[in-house]
Amino acid sequence: MGHPLLELKNKTAVVIGGTSGIGLALAKGLAQAGANVVPTGRRAEQIGSAVSAIEAMGVKSLSLPCDVTDNSSLEQLLQTVCGRFDSVEILVNCAGRTKRMPTLDFPDADWNAILETNLNGTARACRVFGKHMIERRYGRIMGFMK
Repeated sequence: MGHPLLELKNKTAVVIGGTSGIGLALAKGLAQAGANVVPTGRRAEQIGSAVSAIEAMGVKSLSLPCDVTDNSSLEQLLQTVCGRFDSVEILVNCAGRTKRMPTLDFPDADWNAILETNLNGTARACRVFGKHMIERRYGRIMGFMK
């Protein structure tokens, strides 16, 4: 196990938005480097598929839903992951929503929903997981937008 340029054995990574696209690719890369990886999102079916793919790589994972628009959901995610793996060393923020339509026709409600997930959700996750990492005097946070 492991990657020639990156060794993450005995580290735990949470990938928010890690069930498809860029997030899933990053989750698999972290697993390839030896980290235990918890890919999460709102859709249980996609979470289960991502977890199966990660566990097939020989590392541990958990199937946990999370909604970045809900602070208590993020806190529950952290608590459950720490209960299983003791701590989280890596957080990847990759949750995002999009809507393709002309700007002049874009409803405010849709725009606000995108900001709530992509911007405010990232800030929420950074606060919840960042506090945990500061308390342990170690952690890495990355962000990617879809």
